[in-house]
Amino acid sequence: MNSDKISNLKHRTGLFPFVAFLLVSTLFFFLMGYNKVATKGPFSKHVYRQSDSYAFALNYYYENNKLLEPSVLCVIEDKGGRAVSEFPGLYFITSKIWKLTGVNPLVPRLLNMVILFLGLFFLYKLSFEILKDHYWAILVSLFMFSSPLLGYYGFNFLPNIPALGVALIASYYYYKYHTSTKILFLMLSTVLFAFAALLKISSLLAFLAINAVIFFQNFLKIKQKPKAILMQLASIGFIFIIIFSWYAFSIDYNSKNLDGIFRFFINPIWDLGSERIQQIQSVVYTNTIIYFLNPYALLLLGGFLIFSILFWKKTNKTLLLITSILLVGCIMFVLLFFDGMDHHEYFLIDLTVIIPAITITFLTTIKNLSYKLFHSKIIKIFSFILLLLAINYNVVLTRAHFNPHDKIVIKNIELPKRVIEYWEYNNWAWELSYGKYEGIVPYLRELGIQFEDEVISVPDESPNITLCLLQQKGFTDYHYWNNYKGAAMTERKIELGAKYLIVQGDENLKREDVAPFINHQIGEYNGIKIYKLSNVQ
Repeated sequence: MNSDKISNLKHRTGLFPFVAFLLVSTLFFFLMGYNKVATKGPFSKHVYRQSDSYAFALNYYYENNKLLEPSVLCVIEDKGGRAVSEFPGLYFITSKIWKLTGVNPLVPRLLNMVILFLGLFFLYKLSFEILKDHYWAILVSLFMFSSPLLGYYGFNFLPNIPALGVALIASYYYYKYHTSTKILFLMLSTVLFAFAALLKISSLLAFLAINAVIFFQNFLKIKQKPKAILMQLASIGFIFIIIFSWYAFSIDYNSKNLDGIFRFFINPIWDLGSERIQQIQSVVYTNTIIYFLNPYALLLLGGFLIFSILFWKKTNKTLLLITSILLVGCIMFVLLFFDGMDHHEYFLIDLTVIIPAITITFLTTIKNLSYKLFHSKIIKIFSFILLLLAINYNVVLTRAHFNPHDKIVIKNIELPKRVIEYWEYNNWAWELSYGKYEGIVPYLRELGIQFEDEVISVPDESPNITLCLLQQKGFTDYHYWNNYKGAAMTERKIELGAKYLIVQGDENLKREDVAPFINHQIGEYNGIKIYKLSNVQ
């Protein structure tokens, strides 16, 4: 066989995994029910944080701001909504795509999903580099995706997901550098880890664990590997300079604008009282843990780790050390943000890297113990069945987020009663209130209300939820409850530029800050009443 034929064969062989990845990604798109919510804006669990992300993209689209001039929809005290949290690069890109497609939630949803799935593809590549077995490499990647955190938030608006995806890609290139010493791979890994950190600093858990072990190994051979240590220090230094620079910019930017909307601090367990800790512990299982991974799969994962430790002589020592440090990092993260462990399960998205870390370590142990067992068809078939059960669990919980009455949800595995009741209530409450806003934007434009026409939207105690649904700049109840009383709240908003009042729910027409300002109704949509503020020109 001549060299051209060999080259073509390698090209086709190398292309096959990516084609398969595209087919599997398409399958999951429909299996998870993403197609049913593709064009829905922020909704369901943690719509508050979803709306913050969506608001950044809307402002870039409508206001054509520069990249480092991010803003949200709530303007608050004539600050124009200028505020920043994570690096807004993906929101900026979303707005540019919207210039071609028009505002469509599918764009940011798909952007985040593609980055996550690319991360899972590179996880497969990394697993194959270590295990030299395509089946187990695929299983590692799909097992990670069996986490309902990745199922639901993988097709969402939160920055944790793209940060995780980028970190997985970066880990692959760091491994390639470690095994080849090619500087290009280190540069790629460094830039990608830096970008992941800009999106969410907690995505650096893998980076810290890997570098701690590799640095220790290089330090033991400092005379033989002085260049390796210098390159590693340069990589670490670059990333921390980027992080420090971004946080310095963020703190300065927010201090001059809307300070307080986005917070940069921890909520450690040692700052909480015993009553609060017990309160969190009483709901942590059904509110948080079951969304991280199937409880039985979580126990199995723990068994994998114990097995690897017991047979440490047959385990890849580097992988075991990295996994151990990563586990300690995950535990520390939970303790540092323990106050959010009762409801903020999305905090744990970045911690899902422990799933492939433990699994790969376990599989290398099995391979070193018994090559025959590692390649056993019976074991592979059994593991495939377990994987299907884990993925099915993810499908059920993800679809429950979208619609608890979905047939795949109600005719499938039994979920805890508290979980079912929560999603039924959540779905009912959404349809009763926020669901009425869906499709309202064209109607507002027909009334002559443009994005820049600031509105007052009530009731809404968040900065951006209803304003995102309205695609309007303006005011909500956020901030004003604590600073103004009665009609003074609305008078202050008018003074700052509010032109229209949008009220959902007839009971809210009786509010002291609403009743005096509803003399000039100009429209109604699904029971949402729209008023022009009479003393505004």
